[in-house]
Amino acid sequence: MSPGRGPNRSRTAEPAVDRSAPPPPRAVEPYRFPAFSRRRLPGGVEVIPVPVSRAPLVDLELLLPAGGRFDPPGGAGLATLVSGLLDEGTEERSALEIASAIERLGGRLETGADWNAATVYVRLLDEYLEEGLRLLAELVLRPTFPDEEVERARRHRLTDLLRRRDQPGVVAADEFYRLVYGDTVYGRPLVGLPGDMESVTRADIVRFYERHYRLEDAVLIGAGELDPDRLQALAAEVLGVRPPREPAAEPAVVPPAASGVRVRIVDRPGAAQTELRLGHAGVPRAHPDWTALGVLNTLLGGKFTSRLNLSLRERHGFTYGVSSRFVPRLGPGPFLVNAAVANPGAGTAVREVLSELERLRREPVGEEELRDTQSYILGVFPYTLQTVDGVLYHLEQLAVYDLPDDYHAPERFLERLEAVTREEIQRVAQEHLHPDQAAVVAVGPAEELAPQLEGLGEIEVVDAAPAVADQSECT
Repeated sequence: MSPGRGPNRSRTAEPAVDRSAPPPPRAVEPYRFPAFSRRRLPGGVEVIPVPVSRAPLVDLELLLPAGGRFDPPGGAGLATLVSGLLDEGTEERSALEIASAIERLGGRLETGADWNAATVYVRLLDEYLEEGLRLLAELVLRPTFPDEEVERARRHRLTDLLRRRDQPGVVAADEFYRLVYGDTVYGRPLVGLPGDMESVTRADIVRFYERHYRLEDAVLIGAGELDPDRLQALAAEVLGVRPPREPAAEPAVVPPAASGVRVRIVDRPGAAQTELRLGHAGVPRAHPDWTALGVLNTLLGGKFTSRLNLSLRERHGFTYGVSSRFVPRLGPGPFLVNAAVANPGAGTAVREVLSELERLRREPVGEEELRDTQSYILGVFPYTLQTVDGVLYHLEQLAVYDLPDDYHAPERFLERLEAVTREEIQRVAQEHLHPDQAAVVAVGPAEELAPQLEGLGEIEVVDAAPAVADQSECT
């Protein structure tokens, strides 16, 4: 037997570990937001190049003012349908030829739309920058919307809407937005309604495209291994100058006034658990209180040790997890709490959430809780900059919400975070949290849920099948 390997070998005494307390936090690692510039092309397109030397790759993304907020009445889902058809045929190439072109470049191509903007995205090797930019411009400037592709996309969307009927979480979110926003565009689903998708025509698609795909308000972001001057020159060449178009009027999203807590139960007899959504309309992303609301939300339901998670998961055992968020939008995006809970605890869970919201309004948060939350936010943020995708996301925020260029700079980030005091948290809670006007949606067995939710407010029970057939949600 080798020396030192027998049962009587000597051991170095290890220091005792105190397992009654968590280890002390490490110092926050400093970060640097990549340098970038803003350049305006003659045709109006703003170019934001960001040299990031991590791999021989380039990400290109063109943002256009053609998001779901412009869906017309009777045309829910039109923005996402149009964006999805951009790569289904152009004046130069068919859908198959477009797919083959990006495959030959070894790249990735994506088109889509959210509530705020439409996007065309390309990722490829830096040596194919020009080819990628030309393809991106082709999709945006010269789509043809072939009849057969329009019909295929429309039928595919209808199938998706039918499939989503069986997803309780989707049903809950869908009903929540309809309850909070009523007949405004935010009360309709981003992916559309079956009735609207049944009647949409190619003429509707072309009309939306011609109205909203304006280069004057477009932003091209390039991140990766690139030369800013070359990107600007290529963009000026391929995007060119188009005759200016009148900008579309910004839709006014005015949620209907609430006179108290509203409860909607979507009956799903036999459901093993209840999907809960609770909240109300919030504020636009550009609101000056956004940073303070971010800190408030993090300690409320934005991290594992948040108040809501410690209550509903750790103390009561109702759920595997609960979260809250202020959803960023150009209009008054929702404040939303969501959880899947055991049926017997649904009523108590709702009351616990409302109680925590009221406590934030009534009592200042503790100094230690605030410091821990600020430290968590400061420690997590640099992780969002580790990939080019993450950098691109933060630049999108600057462009879409017209934030200052130094918004993500370390000194500004820290300055904003440290400016959030206990008093500030209580002020924004009193101004922007409204537990007495909350919308509560519960998807589960109505027979079991209704008695638990009695006394909260007016209760409405709806059948699951018709409600979902009329609505679907994509956040």
